[in-house]
Parts: sequence; C-alpha cells; structure tokens
Amino acid sequence: MTIKAQDDSEGELILAAEECPDDQFEQLHAFSSYDDVIIRKLSAHGPVLIRGGRGSGKSALLIEAHRRMKAAGSVFSVYMSLRYLPLLQSDGPEYIGHFCALLSEKIGRELRSQSIDMDFGTAEDEVSLQISLLRLSQNIGKRIVILFDDAAHIGREKPLEVFFDLFRTLSSSTTSCKASIYPGVTRFGVRFDVFNDSTVLDISRSSAVGASHYFFDVLKTRYPKLASRDIFSDRMTPEKFANLLGRAVVGNMRAFILACNRFDGHEKINIPSINSCFLDMATDYYWPLMEEVAPKLGVYEPLIDPAIKIFETIIEHICRPLRVAGSRSVAQDRIIIHRKIVSNFAKIFEILEYLGFMSKIEASRGMKSSGRGPVYAINLCSLLEQIPTKRLTIEMIDDWVEGRQDLAEIHASSSTFDSVSMPPLNEGNSLGILSKDIEVLAKSPAYPYGLTEDKIIKLKSAGINTVYDLANAPDFELLNLERVGSATLKRMRDVTLQAIWM
Repeated sequence: MTIKAQDDSEGELILAAEECPDDQFEQLHAFSSYDDVIIRKLSAHGPVLIRGGRGSGKSALLIEAHRRMKAAGSVFSVYMSLRYLPLLQSDGPEYIGHFCALLSEKIGRELRSQSIDMDFGTAEDEVSLQISLLRLSQNIGKRIVILFDDAAHIGREKPLEVFFDLFRTLSSSTTSCKASIYPGVTRFGVRFDVFNDSTVLDISRSSAVGASHYFFDVLKTRYPKLASRDIFSDRMTPEKFANLLGRAVVGNMRAFILACNRFDGHEKINIPSINSCFLDMATDYYWPLMEEVAPKLGVYEPLIDPAIKIFETIIEHICRPLRVAGSRSVAQDRIIIHRKIVSNFAKIFEILEYLGFMSKIEASRGMKSSGRGPVYAINLCSLLEQIPTKRLTIEMIDDWVEGRQDLAEIHASSSTFDSVSMPPLNEGNSLGILSKDIEVLAKSPAYPYGLTEDKIIKLKSAGINTVYDLANAPDFELLNLERVGSATLKRMRDVTLQAIWM
C-alpha cells in the first residue's frame, strides 16, 4: 500500500501514506477485503486503536477510512497526523495546549474543505474542546470521527499518557476517536484501560500468508505484469511468488512493495532471482533500518546494539541444526521463545517487531521443553543470509509458505542470550536525531529520498546545520534558497519527518 511515484525530477518512493499527495492516493493505493473489514471498524462508532509495525499500512487504512466517510457524507470525519515536533518535546498542560490548538485548526480546515459554513474556533484545553465537538455535532447533525495518525513514538512514551487521557476524554456518544499505535506501547496512563476503553485491531498480515489470495491480490492490483504466469519458471507461480514475498517480510506492506519493486520490469522470474532479492533486502533494507532508527529511540537508543545481538543470536540458533550433517535441510522459520526470556528483554523484542525483523504470530504456546512463550515468525531475508549455502530451494519455499516446519525453541534455562547485557537507560535522553548534522539526511539506503550534496551545502550556508534546525525552519525561509521550489521543499519535509518519526 505504499507505492512508487514521481517526485521532484526523479522516480522516487513514497515511503509513508501520509506523504502521498491527495490527488494520487486513490491511484496508488488498493485495498483488499481483509483491509475493508478494518476500514469499516474505523468508520463505525466507538474508540478503536489499530496496532502494527513500521510500514504495516496503518496510515493508509486511516486515510482511506477518512476518504470513504467523507465521500459518504453521513459522518464528519477528520484525519490528523500528530507528526508535530512540539508534541514530542512537551508533556502535561503544554502538550494539551499544542494538541487542542492543532486539532482545532485541523477541524476548521476540514469544515472549509467540505464547504460547511461554521467557525470551530480554537480550544485551549480538553474541556472546551469536548464542548466544541458536542456543539459541532449538534449543529451539523452528524456523528464525528477523529482519526489520529502517528500518535505513538517509540522514543518518547511519556507524552502518550497525556494523549490517551485526551483520547478517552474526547470519546463520547457523538465523537469517536481512532488512533494508530505500534507493538509495545506500554504507557497508556492510569485512566486509560486499553482493552476496556477501546477496541484494539492488530493489522499484522503475517498470519494472512496462509490465505493465498491476499498478497496475490495486492500483486495483481499494483504489479499486474508480475501476476502473469508467463514470466515465471516452471516451478514458480504468481500465487506462490506473492505468498513467498509476503512471508519473507513477515507481512509488512512497505517491505513487500519494496521487494516487488526489485522485480518490476523483469522478463523472467525464477528461484535464483528471488534468492538474490532476499539477500539484497537483508543487506540494503533490513540492516539499514537499525542504522536509521537508532538515533530516534530516545531513552531506548542504548538498546540498539543488544537488539542486533539478540536477533543475530536467534538466527544462529535456528541455523545451527543445518550445520550438523543429516540433521536438517530446511531452516525453521518460526520460533517459540520462553515468556520469561521475552519479559527480560521486552523492549528489545518490541523494537525488533516494530522494525519488521520478526513478527509475533501467537501470544502464547506450549513448548516441548515445558513452559509457554510467544511464537515469532522471522523475516526470511535475514534467515537466508545466515543459512550456510545462502541458497534458496523449492523445498524451502514450500515449507516456509505452507508453514509445515516444526517450531524452533529457546527454553527458560537456555544459555542462548547469556552474552547479552542490558545497558542502563537515561530517562532524560532526548531524541538523538534532532542534534545530528543534516548530512545524516543525505540520500542513502536509510533515506531513499534523502538530500543531495548540493541541497545540504545550500542549507548549511543558510545556517541550517542540524535536523532540528531543518525541522523548525519555516517554509518561506527554505523557499528563499536558490533552486528550492515546492517539490524540493516537500522532499526536505518528507525526509525530515522520516528521520524524526518511525
């Protein structure tokens, strides 16, 4: 659901749905019957949280729900991205003030876009905002649905407590609040009970891999040439190809689209070409994610090295039987990890799941070695990279797509993670990305639509030296730079948002 599009003078990738121009959204996005169920729940009455990892399609679903409600006209819908730097840097009353002003402005803009002659005004606190929403609903005779995107930032959990208090306060018989969150949000606040005060929808599609139509439907819609039987070798079909790619990236839609892009234009697709794609994805997609996300983890930035260590250790544990003659020919792609171990390294597992290195497909299952633990599916790109032969076979494909292999296990008394130590966390840590030199935003695997060297030189000559400086620079100041037009300005804003948010 995140797509290839033209931006600036080159073909670029739109990495996030909220960065997609309104006039291109319908052209570049398609939704399956699986997605339609979620969209209907986002449009219905009652508070809803949709939970999924980075690039799983949360924003696309929220925006599509807003578009459909707007077209139907029976509900007044507001889509609001919370990608706003002051919200990351504030807490308590200051956060509430920024939030109320932003939402008031967004509602006013939405009223004007729908030609509704009404002045919403600017609310200063949650009580006045609640009263204004009730009055608006009565005056227009419609239920209100507010869709909050990017409500959660993994590097700053404290303000989330304030957000969820607001989420609960604003939800009423006339106003329904919906929000996107990531796996591992823990600080909901004392007033908000996540399961009693909302409906939680997990949108991970790794469990949908077994339903052979889902990823094939995406392939047919977005890449019709890749859905043709003619371009595949005898041992591969378009359906198996789509399911294999979906399974390889543990159901993550952004990674699925990026993988498909590597085959767009190919005249023939066979197992060796898929093999190359997986190894390339491991090198220039998955590992750069660690580099990109580290400086925006805030207090959790010290956990990036142990996260890498734990993931590498899991892969090593899975691949070890392959090195024993006659033991195994196909690596197990799913693993049960005892709940005690997961609890000890909870935030690290959340980071790995958020980034799409692995996906929790079951919350708890009994282990052969006694005890229980969650089941994780491992991305096949990183797994193939560590298999001794680094060679994909039809037997691997069949087992991985069908999920026929027994699960690997790491039991409670295992010494597998004994070498992993948890570093101390500094609760005062701010987001490290803000103080980074803007050179970190140069075009790279971490930032596919990053800044060119020429643009970095121009920004520095204007006194814009850090990511924080660029994030706070007003549009007019950037447009005054030589050869910076609206397309380049959008590119600068997009890469800045990608750098700060997830």
